[in-house]
Amino acid sequence: MTGAKAAAPLTRREIEAKIVALAWQDDDFRRKFVADPKGQFEQRLGTKLPASLKMTAHEENENSLHFVIPVKPKSAAELSDEELEKVAGGTDLVTTLTVAVATIVSAGVGGATTSAILGATIGGW
Repeated sequence: MTGAKAAAPLTRREIEAKIVALAWQDDDFRRKFVADPKGQFEQRLGTKLPASLKMTAHEENENSLHFVIPVKPKSAAELSDEELEKVAGGTDLVTTLTVAVATIVSAGVGGATTSAILGATIGGW
């Protein structure tokens, strides 16, 4: 008996976090992943993904922000809000706003403009 447990598969959120961390640490990986995300997945996983699977990577900068709306589950009408959040792998509003503010501040926009943007953002939700 080995006592070794099989590792649980990573969730989508965990995979995304690992990709982002690696891309922030390794510019070469980031460039390769943006150019060929499917190829990088296959290389890292050591396996071929289905030929019909299309993968796209977008790199944000201080002038762009990308949102992904996942495919709607067939049983979406039957899922609770918590279940929908798990399926979507979404980010909460506080995290989104924190990242947005950090981006705005690092881009040199400050004070009243940041407050106006946050006020408009929160008001729109």
